[in-house]
Amino acid sequence: MRVIRAATAALPLVLLGLDSSTAAAALPDFGTEPVQDTSSSGGSNIVDVRVGANDGFDRFVVEFEGEVGAYFVSYVDQVTQDGSGAVVPVEGAAFVQVSVNGVPNDPVAPQETIDAGLIGLIEVVGAGAGFEATVSYGLGTTQASGFRVFTLTEPSRLVVDIAHPDVTPTASNTDDPTASETIPDTSTEASPTEPSPQVTPAEASGDSGSSRPWLLFLIVGLVVFAIVTGILGWRMRRPSSPPR
Repeated sequence: MRVIRAATAALPLVLLGLDSSTAAAALPDFGTEPVQDTSSSGGSNIVDVRVGANDGFDRFVVEFEGEVGAYFVSYVDQVTQDGSGAVVPVEGAAFVQVSVNGVPNDPVAPQETIDAGLIGLIEVVGAGAGFEATVSYGLGTTQASGFRVFTLTEPSRLVVDIAHPDVTPTASNTDDPTASETIPDTSTEASPTEPSPQVTPAEASGDSGSSRPWLLFLIVGLVVFAIVTGILGWRMRRPSSPPR
């Protein structure tokens, strides 16, 4: 019985170790320096562009059909058109340009203007599609606040968070980088005052449950092992009957 109690007591430690080993990396910090990722040599079609408000920041999301290509995000003095370099009018006091490579020219990526009207993010304007497989968007902001950039999967998304004026949101360490954050993204067709149903990246990516089926098998195996070991130990210690 001592064996059973020891194995049962060890289960919480096993679970704690598994949670620690499966914890994801932290979100990037907010800042004003350019962000670039050229690790992807591929790319795919853009299927949706949307914005949403959150506590302390506003979110700009580009959803892809498949892989997210290389991207470059930076504050600029003016948003310019891909290829021609023509200035693209964007409402706001400061401007962020988001450029993504590896996007096929057909079908043309969404380029509609989104009148966000949020605390930090005022407007999103398409700044070109079809030039050297590059698509750009201009984000008009209330001021040159910090921003952060990261990607999510299932579906593939490029996310740009714009901090609210005079607010410095902090990145958090969780099992899923944004499991505790709500993303009330709105579609490009919806009014900014009518947010779509709230979705978390954990729900969208499916990461929260994809790595845990083997955990159940491990727990069941430990319990069965403890029971069998206890029974065998008890049978070995039981006194045998005297010969008649």
